[in-house]
Amino acid sequence: MRLRLPVTTTVPRIALLVLTGIAALMPVHAQQYRSEVRVLDTPPEQKPKADPEKLLREAGSAYERAMLLRELAGSAAGRGEYDRAAELLGRAIGENALSGPAQRAMEEQLSQLLVASGDPDAIIRGLESEVRGNAGAPAAQQAALGSAYAAKERYRDALPLLQRAVARSPEPQESWLRALLATQIGLGRTGDAAATVDRLLVRNPREADYWHQAVALHLKAGSERDAQAALEVAARLGYVSDAGQRQQLAALVARIGAPYYAATQLEDWMERGAVPRNRGTLRALANYWIAAREDGQAVDAIDRVLATGSDIELLRQLGQLHMDREDYGEAARAFARVTEARPGDAATWMSLAVARYQVADIEGALAAFRKAAASDGQAALAADWIEYLESGRAREQAMAAASRRARQRGDTEDEIARAVLGEPVSLGEGASGSGSAGTPGGLTPVGADAGPSADGVIPAWQGGITPEHWPEGYAESERLVDPFATDKPVATVTADNMAEHAEYLSDGHKALLRRYPDYRMKVYPTRRSVSYPERIYRATRDNEGSARLVGSDTLEGASLGFPFRRPESGVEAMWNHRVRYRGDSVMARTQQAVVYPDGRRTDELFQTERVYFRYANLDDPVDIDNQNILLYYLSWFSRDRYGVDFAALVHETADGADKGRAVWVMPPRANRLFRIPPVGYDQPFPGSSAVYFVDMVDMYNGAFDRYNWKLVGKRQLLVPYNGYRLVDGSVGLDDLLQGRFPNPEPMRYERHRVWVVEATERAGTSHSFGKRVFYIDEDSWNVVLVENYDHDGELWRFQEGHLVPQYNVQAANAMPVVTYDLRDGRYFINRMAMETEPAEFGVPGIRASDYLPSAVKSRYAR
Repeated sequence: MRLRLPVTTTVPRIALLVLTGIAALMPVHAQQYRSEVRVLDTPPEQKPKADPEKLLREAGSAYERAMLLRELAGSAAGRGEYDRAAELLGRAIGENALSGPAQRAMEEQLSQLLVASGDPDAIIRGLESEVRGNAGAPAAQQAALGSAYAAKERYRDALPLLQRAVARSPEPQESWLRALLATQIGLGRTGDAAATVDRLLVRNPREADYWHQAVALHLKAGSERDAQAALEVAARLGYVSDAGQRQQLAALVARIGAPYYAATQLEDWMERGAVPRNRGTLRALANYWIAAREDGQAVDAIDRVLATGSDIELLRQLGQLHMDREDYGEAARAFARVTEARPGDAATWMSLAVARYQVADIEGALAAFRKAAASDGQAALAADWIEYLESGRAREQAMAAASRRARQRGDTEDEIARAVLGEPVSLGEGASGSGSAGTPGGLTPVGADAGPSADGVIPAWQGGITPEHWPEGYAESERLVDPFATDKPVATVTADNMAEHAEYLSDGHKALLRRYPDYRMKVYPTRRSVSYPERIYRATRDNEGSARLVGSDTLEGASLGFPFRRPESGVEAMWNHRVRYRGDSVMARTQQAVVYPDGRRTDELFQTERVYFRYANLDDPVDIDNQNILLYYLSWFSRDRYGVDFAALVHETADGADKGRAVWVMPPRANRLFRIPPVGYDQPFPGSSAVYFVDMVDMYNGAFDRYNWKLVGKRQLLVPYNGYRLVDGSVGLDDLLQGRFPNPEPMRYERHRVWVVEATERAGTSHSFGKRVFYIDEDSWNVVLVENYDHDGELWRFQEGHLVPQYNVQAANAMPVVTYDLRDGRYFINRMAMETEPAEFGVPGIRASDYLPSAVKSRYAR
């Protein structure tokens, strides 16, 4: 929940204080103290008052200019022109001509003027250089700057300033506490936020919002007793006295992350008649149960809403809930009603077809897929479905699956027969549309197994998260929102129970569990959330039969999409990872560090990457048969967020045999780029203390010529997946980084199918790793785990890439990546994006000429 809090006190009061303060410094005329009074027959002629602006232009000394600028600032403040007053006072301070006390007084007045402006950007510009990093700055200035940061949602910057300001003030202003509360909520520090709202209640118990926030925060913090107490007091004070206030409170509780409590409270109020049982409250109740993942209650609530009238969005949601519960007949009925009302609803047509397939209604499914095939956007996916359903295998497999599900539920033979035969639902006359769901048989457009696992833990692919299904609350260019925030773990793997899960554990995770008794893996429901743009799907199909490798390091005959939808060798699978779509271009800033077993951190750096992808580029894909380039890559490292201490420029090629990658570097304090031999293999990566090699970047990159690559096959494995909590800003570096291994609490593991590729060192070559095992996610072609062995066959380093489906561009990437050194207990972690600004995709104006060495030197050399 975002709280928009004021960063100022009342403007007129501050303006008066500023005006008074400036006036108090002006020279006092001695005439006012003269005791002698003379009466004149003829008053003396009044001299015209000098124009300060004119005097300022004619001023010959810094002292004179400073005095005049201060006078002009006072006049501007008196007229309410606070921006102008702040600008003039800043110029006066810049003259540096007055005494120390006078300078300090003007600086204090400037901060008051900035606050009076009410503009967070102006406050940051005016106070940042003076206050940030200066623990001794006045509390009011720290609070003003912290409040401005909070208003801009720069919560990490705001927190220390507001904490210091509040701690140093016996009676901190209410606005300071409100800004601190917004910051703590923004950072997910629920316990601290609950304590702060309690302080606000002590300060101002007549503010109804504080009581509502106290209830919600105590619930989210797990303190139901405190929440109930706050609710009772609020009710006694009259802040929860009518139906509207109760509904507002329930909505707040849901928004702050406790939809289950919102639903149970609203249902209780409805039972007692404290809120009306009407369509609006029933719809809210249904949405709370949906958010709480309580499918049974959600279905019941939606049915009650639909009994009062049609609601297409809830009907669609009802169909999906039935799909999740494997009640495919009911799902088909719900989706059919949606298509009757909205015959052009593409996604629902596909969902209807999937539901019909699941009840073995092959003809009904084919009819729906043919409707979907009319859509240019989903024609390829529908064609795959139709090909599969017309193959003759579909009916038998669908009937077997329906029968198995029915027996698992303990249905009677008659019920099993109905489940197998299905109950077809009419398409309706004249209906048409398209869809984006996947197929539970055959392959997905990128070559993954589309169907569910035999035990149903891995669901059928349904198209992933596409733009029309972005999670609520996400806005373009902002941080990704976790679409599965309300999911709850289904298991936790520990050293004590790892034998029960051994079938689905990599050797790397087994090693961590054996080495660290307190290491754990929280397992969540499997969500096949990766999607790629339709052009990637079409290009991937077009590459079948034309893409080929010459040796291991030259790709030919491929364009835009994955080259090998059905890989036949390990190196083909690795090429899919290498050229996967990651947006046309990207500008991203992340952080990295080496963490020692005792928790000490070294080599804490910012890395900035500016990449122009040329192969997988939707707007202008390169023809690699005529132009030997895959991507242009520029990266720089720095101790601070925006510096450039060391830079590297790379031109990555598609034909490594003809011309390998070209590399230039700009060392610290150098004013030029140096062309160096192509780096790669086991050369240490900058700032990793040699835990991480250059060819470990992006899990693996560079030439394939030092290994023999064997495609072992597929297996189901627990892998880090949908790691949105590690990028959405709810977890900070200090929360994540600890000794031996990162904090496992925010990490998410799911069971997925992965390709297994084994690389063994080729005779006549040399590498620090004698063998490597790569695990490649079937839906994204991202390498998610790597086990790196020494030449004695001992597991040495283990890479773990936390996969994040980037639905904002329909791509996927691993962030962060953790590399464990199993010998000495250190780990290197990079691609941490929780405290940096969101990556920018589709960088405006980017072009190949930006990556010429001369262009890079002119822009980034000091």
